[in-house]
Amino acid sequence: MKSVAIFALLALAFVRSETTMKVTFDPSSVKQLRELSSTIVTVWANESFNDVSVYAKATAPDVVELSTDEILFLPSNENNSRFKANFSIYGTFLGTCNVFLVAVPKEANASAEAPIEKSLILPVSVIRTKRLVDKIFIITVPILVSLIYINFGCALNWTVVKNTLKRPIGPAIGFVSQFLFMPLISFGIGRLLFPDQPALQLGLFFTGCSPGGGASNIWTVALNGNLDLSITMTAISTFASFAMIPFWVFTLGHIIFEDANLGVPYNKIATIAAGLLVPLIIGTLIQFHLPRVSKFLVKILKPFAVLLIIFIIVFATITNLHLFRFMNWKVFVGGICVPWLGYVFGALVARILRQSGCDIIAISVETGVQNTGISIYLLKFALEAPESDIAQVCPVAVALMTPIPLAILSCIFRMRDCKRGNHLKGAEKLSSQDAETPPDTNSRNTDQSVY
Repeated sequence: MKSVAIFALLALAFVRSETTMKVTFDPSSVKQLRELSSTIVTVWANESFNDVSVYAKATAPDVVELSTDEILFLPSNENNSRFKANFSIYGTFLGTCNVFLVAVPKEANASAEAPIEKSLILPVSVIRTKRLVDKIFIITVPILVSLIYINFGCALNWTVVKNTLKRPIGPAIGFVSQFLFMPLISFGIGRLLFPDQPALQLGLFFTGCSPGGGASNIWTVALNGNLDLSITMTAISTFASFAMIPFWVFTLGHIIFEDANLGVPYNKIATIAAGLLVPLIIGTLIQFHLPRVSKFLVKILKPFAVLLIIFIIVFATITNLHLFRFMNWKVFVGGICVPWLGYVFGALVARILRQSGCDIIAISVETGVQNTGISIYLLKFALEAPESDIAQVCPVAVALMTPIPLAILSCIFRMRDCKRGNHLKGAEKLSSQDAETPPDTNSRNTDQSVY
């Protein structure tokens, strides 16, 4: 009989452990609690839980700090049919987490590993306290991005684009690489590396959906690639991005938004896309109708276009230095994989389709170099805090990792050119010593430069 009684008690305990505490939270969620501030949450129940001890716990103790005292339920009406309790939540660091209650035996404490009962979750998000530098960033970024797009519209050489499009295979490869491979690979890498962090998934995905970066033209020149093709692909990806970014955000991005329990910001994405298109059209109209003004703007803004993008990235990093706490090996792997796989994919497809060496370089660079300034801009204004702040970690990581292989290749090419130059100088010296007749002035120089 004793063994039967023990078995019955164990069975009762097992059944009890499978139950959920029937409590409700007021409010039902704590959204955008500012760092270093606190709020009180009221808990309602139909029982007093006198036979157990109740404590509050959080899935991310570094985000919020909870009351460590036992939560006591007191009657809230005369017939003792409704009970009420309170506990405090203190925001310690930017992020999101879930808070829940656990019921443990009276002799146990809050750290008991096997609670008897567990409540449903209370979603909590903590945001940063707005500072002056944050307000400056929010004001200056749209202005700088608009200047970049006006400059691009003024500086775009439509003759080069028209001539390059006569052989559309290169631009077609660039378009497929930029707006098919990059969004898909960034989506897959984000899901693989950050399965439980939708904000970081969105950061990597928005970066993969962004158009080619203005720095791609500079790197193409540095690596002796086809600059005309690079400019054409940049123009195509910039104009196409106004349709392709919303397309990918509203399709694959919808999956991430659902996982994060966030609504897809249809209106914000559409507004931002339209807001970027306006300065681009303005710049193009200035080029066609006010050529002198266009030349003046290009002369002033063109040298600063890349600096403006760098400024946005650096400013975003400085204003969000605390986000480096999110910088772990997974973030750096994501920052490496997205641009570097873009280089490889663009080069392989161009090679398979028998493109020239300089075209392969241009396509590869244009595919891998993303306009991270635009992705930071989109994330900042399309998402709400704290997701918008956390998501910016990924484009910053991509921006840091993007130039590494290009810089290494550039150094290798320069060393190779130096060796060839020294060899050619030596050969020219020997030939000049052995020459007995002047060169044939009627011979044609067959060396042509490709621009």
